[in-house]
Amino acid sequence: MALPPHAQDWMNRAEIDYIGPFVKAWAAFNAWYRQASGEAQERAMLNYVVSNANSQLRRRGLPLFRADNNTVESITLKQAIGDLHIRLDAIHLEVTRKNGLAERVSLREVCLRPFNLQNECRDRNRQEYRARKIVGGAIEITVTAQASGLVRFQHTQPDYNPAEVYALPAFVANLSDAQQLNLRQFYDGCNPRPMTDLVLGGGPQLEAGSVVLQCTPADLLAGLVETIYTMRNALLHGEVDPDPLVLACYEPAYRIVMTFLGCVR
Repeated sequence: MALPPHAQDWMNRAEIDYIGPFVKAWAAFNAWYRQASGEAQERAMLNYVVSNANSQLRRRGLPLFRADNNTVESITLKQAIGDLHIRLDAIHLEVTRKNGLAERVSLREVCLRPFNLQNECRDRNRQEYRARKIVGGAIEITVTAQASGLVRFQHTQPDYNPAEVYALPAFVANLSDAQQLNLRQFYDGCNPRPMTDLVLGGGPQLEAGSVVLQCTPADLLAGLVETIYTMRNALLHGEVDPDPLVLACYEPAYRIVMTFLGCVR
């Protein structure tokens, strides 16, 4: 039997909106890592949080991911991680990066180690494969015969987009099959935002509620900080719709950040 209107109204009022608590929790976390890191750039601050041996979160947080840690704090954190994955996995939440490309917010696709592409080069079978940043931030890709200096292939693109390169007629017409394969392997390795799958990553197994993750504790810590930081940015930049399924993702994110705060008190 359906609920009467007044009962439905009371039930709606009883539902907790975690957006406010999440923002406040992240503000406290942000204040901690800003002071603890001593860095001026946000990216450097986040790198300190997850990578520096002196990071209090890293020292106290990594043990909570151990499979044999059965403390209340560890179990609570693992349950929140599982809930976050399930809720993000049930939707397709996307954010837009500065280059205009869309990325999904998911523990299946997390950029743990951004790559600073400047001037990369590889020699293979007497060919030089090079990708370099040029004036204005565009990327120039060239394949040059080392013996003659002949440029077999050259293309400039405003942002990293390998699919565009491999679809060019000159890619097929000017390069042999072996050279095409070499350029693909080289340029794929220049990805500024390589993605890691924390769910099927092939690492040690970790039970997180009803979810089994396959990643190292260090990668999981880095992935959680990166994912929740992206969720925070999406919220503050107006990219989040008031969709109940989207808003529900912020409840486990709030619980995770509160556990992080407990580690650094």
